[in-house]
Amino acid sequence: MQNDLKKEISELRNQLNLLNEEKEKWYKEQHNLKNTLQEEIKKIKVIKNTADKSGLEFKDFKKARDLENQNVKSLINKIKELREKRVLLLKKYNIKEPEKVHSQIEQLEKKIETEALSPDQEKKMMKQINSLKKMFGKDSELENVIQEIKKNSSKLNDVKKKADELHKKLQDTQKERGYHGFKEASKHITELKLKQQEAYHKFLDAKKKFLEIDEAIKSKLKLLNTERKSEHVKRDVEKKKFETMNIAKIHQLAQKVEEKIKKKQKITTEDLLAFQAQK
Repeated sequence: MQNDLKKEISELRNQLNLLNEEKEKWYKEQHNLKNTLQEEIKKIKVIKNTADKSGLEFKDFKKARDLENQNVKSLINKIKELREKRVLLLKKYNIKEPEKVHSQIEQLEKKIETEALSPDQEKKMMKQINSLKKMFGKDSELENVIQEIKKNSSKLNDVKKKADELHKKLQDTQKERGYHGFKEASKHITELKLKQQEAYHKFLDAKKKFLEIDEAIKSKLKLLNTERKSEHVKRDVEKKKFETMNIAKIHQLAQKVEEKIKKKQKITTEDLLAFQAQK
């Protein structure tokens, strides 16, 4: 019976060692996955914070871009009005090629300065110059309109450029605002959670089996100890029985020696030993 128990205990201990290795393996696995999961959560928080910040920048850029687009529309309408006014003034003064008027004025002024003209010719030419300047001079209504067109056209180019820059910034922040990488990171975190939970459950299963085997070993060890004690008690009983048998035999021999002494018979060495043993 004891040998059978020892064999069973040995087999159970082998199972216990294997389960302990499995238990430790899954514990380390779930612990490592837990640490990785925490790192990934930190990363996704950074992504979210960056995306939230980009969202605020996006709103600011959009507001600024929309304002510049409004300025563009306003300038386009203003330039359109000025060009319509320019067309009316050109019709009013019957000017077909306004670009040549300044050149014509300069040529006439140069002619007065460089050529020997008669007083009548000079007077006539000055009258022509004054007439042209009045229609198309630097302080004329037409010139003011043309300068306004140029000024607003230049301003329009600047505003368009600024609007384009803001639009580009808006597109850049739009990518970040869309939480680029957030979905991938969330998916990865979900997968890690599932793996970590699976490893943890396997660890618990191995631990449960480990404890069950450990309890079984303790139970069988207890039974083995009980059997060993029972065996010791049995041996003690047998030993005492054997000793009792020897003592009875010694008493029997001693009585024979006493009878020999009384009868004054010859006493052997064995008789003396039996007599001494009784004492």
